[in-house]
Amino acid sequence: MSKNHNWSVEDCLLVITEFVKRYKTEDYKSIEKDVAKKIGAPAGSVNLTRVNFVALLEGREEGFGSHASNFQEIALNMFLESNKNISKSKLIYVLSN
Repeated sequence: MSKNHNWSVEDCLLVITEFVKRYKTEDYKSIEKDVAKKIGAPAGSVNLTRVNFVALLEGREEGFGSHASNFQEIALNMFLESNKNISKSKLIYVLSN
């Protein structure tokens, strides 16, 4: 597991999709650990990525949102475009609990 993971759009998409699939049935820490293992990143990095997604969705320009990567923004837009049945507010709910 790399301490400084080089995130890709695919990694970011995996974070979103795994939380959307599993948030109702699993603890967030276990989802974070599982995704981290799959992509070779620390669980804390997955957590920060999830928090950045919420900040981006809420339009925050300071704090976590300002630290989001282009890959995170691209992945978020790709996910929303491919999943029109999930609103921004629903995604905020899923990723922030």
